[in-house]
Amino acid sequence: MTGRWANLALAVLVPTATASGFLMFLFGSGSPVWPVAVFHGAAALAIIVLVPWKRRVVQRGLARVTRPGRATSVALIWVVLVALSSGLAHVVGLSLQGTSITTMQLHVTAGILATVVTVVHTRQRPVRVRRVDQSRRALLSAGLVLGVAGVATAVVQGIGYIATGSGTRRATGSLRLASSRVDAIPSTSWLFDAVPALDAEAYRLTTTVAGATRTWSRTELAAFHDEVTAVLDCTGGWWTEQTWSGMRVARLVGSGVTTIVVTSDTGYQRRLPLTQDLLLATAVGGSPLDAGHGAPVRLVVPGRRGYHWVKWVTSVEVETSPWWLEPPLPLR
Repeated sequence: MTGRWANLALAVLVPTATASGFLMFLFGSGSPVWPVAVFHGAAALAIIVLVPWKRRVVQRGLARVTRPGRATSVALIWVVLVALSSGLAHVVGLSLQGTSITTMQLHVTAGILATVVTVVHTRQRPVRVRRVDQSRRALLSAGLVLGVAGVATAVVQGIGYIATGSGTRRATGSLRLASSRVDAIPSTSWLFDAVPALDAEAYRLTTTVAGATRTWSRTELAAFHDEVTAVLDCTGGWWTEQTWSGMRVARLVGSGVTTIVVTSDTGYQRRLPLTQDLLLATAVGGSPLDAGHGAPVRLVVPGRRGYHWVKWVTSVEVETSPWWLEPPLPLR
């Protein structure tokens, strides 16, 4: 294997690892996430397998002080190292729960940066595919790298299983919170959403069905005492199972509805298929929600990742268009 071949492989593997990680954000639970998780881990570990060949390329490049793209090369080394080390740390249970940034958040941020820097680096130092790169020897090299990466993935996952224990890790990679108490649930929101100041007594939820609107107070919603026990699986890398109570969304909008749009006081919204287990929660674990966890009312969406669980809900609107007609991840 040559250093040039390693460059080609890395130009594919780094974006592939990021893309597969992105797909893991889209799966809440169920079998589809397992193959994606394995593929993501194998792609990341394949990068490590290529280190011996890439090291020689790096040493030659860094020795040429005036060579274009030198700063980009150094930046790429560091962001890849951070992405890999934080990912491995999370697998073995070092999640940094309770800190300002978890290992999963660090891993995701570094992974995105690594892809961006890889694209820049590839443009600065393009490596063109040659006929020899499609030879039998090149294919055998690729097979060897993938084989070693596959074995390494199994070993790392085994170590992670032993380190974290049974029932701690979900298929998404999230780790169970150390405590099941309600006050131990982190207060998180998507990107730049800030906790709004809402008066529980003055609060009103607006529903729109077939053009007709109605408002509901928090007291009216809480009076139904509908309950759903569901896992909140946050993309920050943690999960917790709690019993949420309030009012099922189906009670608000009636039967025959396929798509709803749920909007927060902050403007954040998600479009979802209406199911019987969707709940507008006013309490969790027998206690009223606090502001950080979405009070006065938040949406509970069993089986989906935390960014679908809209906080500070102020409106629910029925739509006729398909629920999947929106970006897979929120854009704000």
